[in-house]
Amino acid sequence: MSTATEFAPMSPKARIQSMLNLDFYRLFHTPAFYIMLAISAIIPAMVLAMSGMDTAGVAAGAGSIGAASTAPALVFTNAWQLIESTGGSAVAANPLDFGGYANINMVFIFAGLLMAIFVAHDYSSGFVKNIFTVHSHKVDYVASKSIVGAFSGAMMIVAYTLGTVAAGLITAKSFDVNVSGLVLCLASKVFLMAIFCSLFLGVSVFFKNRLWLTIVFTFLFGMMLYPAASVATLDSTALTLLMALVAGAVGTVVIGAASTLILKKRDLA
Repeated sequence: MSTATEFAPMSPKARIQSMLNLDFYRLFHTPAFYIMLAISAIIPAMVLAMSGMDTAGVAAGAGSIGAASTAPALVFTNAWQLIESTGGSAVAANPLDFGGYANINMVFIFAGLLMAIFVAHDYSSGFVKNIFTVHSHKVDYVASKSIVGAFSGAMMIVAYTLGTVAAGLITAKSFDVNVSGLVLCLASKVFLMAIFCSLFLGVSVFFKNRLWLTIVFTFLFGMMLYPAASVATLDSTALTLLMALVAGAVGTVVIGAASTLILKKRDLA
């Protein structure tokens, strides 16, 4: 009796599903994933707590109109300003003000760091060779990692949003917002997360087990592309969502193809 059917090649869908099962299992057993979620949830509380402080610059300017500010002015008055990329002290036009960067877009960099750790472990442990022994198609690896990375980023956005709500309640900030704009803003950022994670994956497979280099370039590209995530604000519309969806889909395919090419051209060691 022939047993040839037992060794029939897996379909593309089955191969990717197999990779996804493996990667999701590893993700949920990776401490770094939960650490990034915790950081994402805690940051809003830290920023809103700082926004209640009277800085030297604010005090100096209180007695005279037009007085120069000598310190960052953290002026978050509405909790949802942390969700909107241009919220908070960014309106103070002070490029050195940490508050201007302390918004939900920070989780895009966290997602990149998690991707770097995830891929670097594959190479440093030699597990990547075992993966490609069973899954010879490099595109399966890229597709699976891209999906898992986007999922991780989306969970960080959720954690950040929940942290914002909790911090806003504790610090008694306003929650007045256009609900439709808020929902579209968050959804747009989730779609944009896909293209960021694809880029971070490309960086990770290029540097392989050199985690420190991957982290450096993740921060570099993350800060360079930081403004790209700012297109989704609390005034987001259906058009914003559509643009984010198209950009995320096209970017993921193009960068994913480049990552697959890198895997095919470079040794796994």
